[in-house]
Amino acid sequence: MRAFAQGFVEAHRQKIFLGLAIAGTLLLGPFSVNNFIQGRITLGIATSVFMACLLANAFTIFRGGVPLVPAWVIFATSMFGLATAIRDNGLIGIFWVYPGILLFHFMLPVRQANAFNLAMVAMTVPLAWMHLGSALTARVGVTLVLVVVFANLYSRIAEAQHAKESEQREHLDALIRQLEDQNKALREAFRLREEVERIARHDLKTPLASIASIPRLLRERHPPDPVENELLGTVERAALRVLSMVNLSLDLYRMEAGTYRLRAQAVDLAAVVNTVARELHPHARSKKVRLVIELPPQPLHAKGEELLCYSTVANLLKNALEAAPEHSDVRVKLWLAPGPGGEAVGLDISNLGEVPREVRERFFEKYATHGKSGGTGLGAYSAYLMATVQQGELHMSSRHGTTTLCLRLPPWRAPLPAPTPPAEYADAAGARETPSWPQPQPQPIPALPELSVLLVDDDEYNIVVLKNLLPSPPLAVRTAVNGRDALELVRAERPDVIFLDLQMPIMGGLEAAGEIRALQQAAGQAPSFLAAFSAHDDEGTRRACIEAGFDLYLAKPASREEVLAVLRREDPSAVAQPASGPLPPPGRVWVEPGLMHLMPEFLASRRKLAETLVGAARAGERETVRVTAHKLAGSLAMYGFKDASRVSLEIEEAAHDGDLAQLRARCEALVEMISNVEPVARAV
Repeated sequence: MRAFAQGFVEAHRQKIFLGLAIAGTLLLGPFSVNNFIQGRITLGIATSVFMACLLANAFTIFRGGVPLVPAWVIFATSMFGLATAIRDNGLIGIFWVYPGILLFHFMLPVRQANAFNLAMVAMTVPLAWMHLGSALTARVGVTLVLVVVFANLYSRIAEAQHAKESEQREHLDALIRQLEDQNKALREAFRLREEVERIARHDLKTPLASIASIPRLLRERHPPDPVENELLGTVERAALRVLSMVNLSLDLYRMEAGTYRLRAQAVDLAAVVNTVARELHPHARSKKVRLVIELPPQPLHAKGEELLCYSTVANLLKNALEAAPEHSDVRVKLWLAPGPGGEAVGLDISNLGEVPREVRERFFEKYATHGKSGGTGLGAYSAYLMATVQQGELHMSSRHGTTTLCLRLPPWRAPLPAPTPPAEYADAAGARETPSWPQPQPQPIPALPELSVLLVDDDEYNIVVLKNLLPSPPLAVRTAVNGRDALELVRAERPDVIFLDLQMPIMGGLEAAGEIRALQQAAGQAPSFLAAFSAHDDEGTRRACIEAGFDLYLAKPASREEVLAVLRREDPSAVAQPASGPLPPPGRVWVEPGLMHLMPEFLASRRKLAETLVGAARAGERETVRVTAHKLAGSLAMYGFKDASRVSLEIEEAAHDGDLAQLRARCEALVEMISNVEPVARAV
């Protein structure tokens, strides 16, 4: 602090002296001339010498030099002049002592200035007593001392303020250096992002696109039975969903920067619309919204990228479904529409309800959202970017109680390409082969009564596992994607047993349990047996489930014996568990043989979810991390990946208030764990 204060005094003393010298000259000039006119020659000479000393020093300071006249000379001259003025003029001379104190205080170092000023006060007091008497002289002395004290206080305050400003400047400089380092790190991160994007596009998107096309090719070769068609649909939807996530994470940045390179192809928009509609149909049914799709008699092929078209249609149709009121229609029309350059492939998606006026003008802006729980404002924005990059247009019209999104894409005018067969894979020796997984093996099923069972889970992979554990017949198994969907199925036909997941969109398990109990009580029906099914295994969750109306709590993963015990209305914790057998080799996980055919698709989708965790952790989106980690924990446990499930639960717990750097590291470790694990069929 002292160093800062001294720096302030040294830096400003000469400037203050320069200002005071000019002001003193302007004040003393007329006084000096008046002294000569009135015959006070001695006082006139003293004041003139004093002014000359001030002007000489002011001139040299102004020129950037060192003061010519020493301070003691100016002090001696001023003392002589003041003493003469007080002796000859009394009170008028005393008035000149006050500016003299200020002049010396700001002209000299503090100690020297205080010494000169105290000497001036000591000289003034006895001379004032000769003219003013003891009472007024005491007041003069007090006021002079106060001027000295206040001048010192002012200097201290100014020096403290200077010290504070200097510290703030140093802190600001440190922040600027920190920001420069962060900018450098961001530039390096952007460079790495471009490199990761190049690798991901080559190593990830191409095989995923092949996977997404295989179900359609298989359907064209021979009509599948209902079970095969369900499995093919699961593969197709999972591949397209992962590809959509890849598009959003890797392509949006390049679209924003204007560096995205379009790989135009013929896109059958009718097939894209049907795929998206199949994926969203369960959610539309749970909300009592009807999807009315109007397709042309002949296929319409747009010029674009199939994956971009899928992501665009999925975003627009999902938004329309969420915005539509219950018991209404969402209409989808595909037609050959007029466009700016002639005809265009048009897709219109309409739903009842108008977009609020405050968000209409910025509907397609980034992060623009209104009244949507959990909305990020990226759906419409990304759809607009993807439409634009495909040389198309996307408009929104909201009036007369209806909102319509109009997508226009250029038509494909070249001959349609011939369909390509499924890709083969080459091993290290160059031999062509199709990858295979161990085939399901039959397992003995204990005798069960004929029961109606309802499985409720928003993760289709969990549904597949549960259905694999429940033989049909004798069980009649239905599925629902959320609590709202389950409530409609219960209203239509009473199930004997209901397995309810807890965390689901639109309506979770706890709320659904209460609604189901109230519905069956009002209808006079025997209550269904409710089993809560969740990845959490803590006492608090169990107690909350029982209080909500569940009959028992079943933690994921559950063995076949535990699930069958629920069907027999027995305590699953009391049943004897089969011997676990030998531990798998390091890096491998025992998986039920009936689930092995799902492993490639399942692990690919879980890795995508884990990579979503990493992105959310980097962005500080704790709620997204928590929800995604919970979903991962449940599905990984269901398939037997206990270590990865345990890490997911730890991430879910740390997402509340854990350190973001450590959270990101855990998410990255989970991606690595899922990428390197090898599933092995358990011996039967």
